[in-house]
Amino acid sequence: MSQTFYLDRATVWHALHPLTKLAVALALIVAAFSVRWFFFSSALYVLIIFPIAVWARIWRELLRTTFFVILPIAISLVLVQGFFFPGARDVIFQIGPLALKREGLEFAFVTATRLFVVAGAGLLVVYCTHPVDLALALVQMGAPYPFAYIVVSAIQLLPEMQTRAESILNAQQARGLETTGSWRVRLAAFVPIISPLVYGALANVQERALALDARAFRAPLRKTSWRVLRDSQLQRIVRVLLVVSSILLALYSIATLYVTL
Repeated sequence: MSQTFYLDRATVWHALHPLTKLAVALALIVAAFSVRWFFFSSALYVLIIFPIAVWARIWRELLRTTFFVILPIAISLVLVQGFFFPGARDVIFQIGPLALKREGLEFAFVTATRLFVVAGAGLLVVYCTHPVDLALALVQMGAPYPFAYIVVSAIQLLPEMQTRAESILNAQQARGLETTGSWRVRLAAFVPIISPLVYGALANVQERALALDARAFRAPLRKTSWRVLRDSQLQRIVRVLLVVSSILLALYSIATLYVTL
């Protein structure tokens, strides 16, 4: 199993500079939280994020991951906000002392669709950008090397933990541990995995620290890379326009919010 989320595809979206994909993701997220039209975030996901995912040939993985991660949160939002949204009065139906209110459902819908946009925009970057390329792009932009390393480590943390957990689970199964069956059996099988998973993560941190020291990571010298990032003047112009428009849109949203208050 690969220890990154990167999906290698021969597409134009994959070939774009990492900062260009980051700028697109930033613009989508800022627009989702700035524009107050009720269906705007869902329109962003359906009309922009999903077509880009189809273009990049990652739409199956993107849909599966976003729905797997965001759907439980969306369900909890509907239940909590639908029944307990403060100040809501428009009751749709009532179950004993609990009343499902329209204002709470609307708030839950807008929040959930915004989370879908955040997850989808992030996955467009993570699935289509190699972590090393992303770190190199951040360094070339002027970010410190420790910051770039932290970003790459955070992206690689979950797949590394998944790989380690799968190895531990296979080892436990080889020793006769039951891992399939009822939820009680699965819960009991989860407990023996926790300790080796945590100790393995701590050992991995130490190994990384030693490897970084061996490669003179802290040396105050200009570091080189064998990877070459392809960029163009058009992409640089697009990135500037996206960042500037995102800042202006965010400022306009904040200003109109204070005016309405």
